[in-house]
Amino acid sequence: MGNAVDFSVQNGIAKVMLDHPPLNILSEKVKEELTNTFRIITDYSGVRVLLFVAKGDHFCCGANLKEFPDRIANKSAGEVWTRGHEMLAEVMNAPQPTIAYIQGNALGGGAELASAFDIRIFSSTAQIGYPEVLRGVFPGNGGLERLISLVGPAKAMNLVLTGKPISAERALQLGIASEIVESSDGVKKAEELAQYLANLPGVALKAIKKAIKLYAADSSTFMDKGKELFYMLHETEDVKEAANAFLEKRKASFLHK
Repeated sequence: MGNAVDFSVQNGIAKVMLDHPPLNILSEKVKEELTNTFRIITDYSGVRVLLFVAKGDHFCCGANLKEFPDRIANKSAGEVWTRGHEMLAEVMNAPQPTIAYIQGNALGGGAELASAFDIRIFSSTAQIGYPEVLRGVFPGNGGLERLISLVGPAKAMNLVLTGKPISAERALQLGIASEIVESSDGVKKAEELAQYLANLPGVALKAIKKAIKLYAADSSTFMDKGKELFYMLHETEDVKEAANAFLEKRKASFLHK
C-alpha cells in the first residue's frame, strides 16, 4: 500500500483517507492505490459503512497533467480509461453504503471520484467541476456516466461542455451534493453519519442499497427481485431482535446478521 492512501477499520466503519498534498492529485499511481484499497476493505466482513475523506484544503483537483505527454506518446489513453473505470467501479459496486466528504475543490477526476459515493457531504465552501474540455478531453474515469445518471443528460451537457465549476449550493440543487455542512465541522459530521449508519442492521443496509440500485437499473424486474430481498430480511436475526426490542420497550442490539 502506498503512502498516498491510508485506511482504518473501527466500529463497523472503514475510513479511507487520500493524503497526497497539496492538491490530492490523481496520478496513475494514486488511482491504483485507491482501487486496491477500495477492493480490499469492501471485502472485510466487519465493514458496514465506507467513509472517504481527503486531507488538506482540497478534496481532489484531478489528474496529473505531467503524465499526459507520456500518455499521448505511448498511446495508452485506452488503458487509462479502463483503470479509471475500475477505480470508480470499486466504489460504486461496494455492497455497503459509502459516504464522501468534499471540501475545497473537487475538479476533473476529483469530481468523478466524489460522484461515485452514495452520500456526498459538501463543505459550504466547496466547488465541483469538470474542466477536462480545457485540456482537450472529457471525464474518462466513469464519472461522465455517473454524472449523467445523477443530473440527466441536459445538465450534464452544460457542466461538461463549459468546464465551469459550480458551488456546493448549486451541486445540492442538481443532486450532486446530498447535504451541505459548515467546513469547520464537516469531517465530524461525516463521521457522525457513518457511525449512525454503522449502528443500524448491516444486512438491511446492504439490502436497501441493492434494492435501490436494482430498481434504478430496471424497474420492470424489481417486483420479483425486491420481493426476494424483502423476504430475506425477514429471515435475519436483526429483524427478530428489532421486533423483540420494540415489544419489550428496550434498545435493539443488532448482530448484523
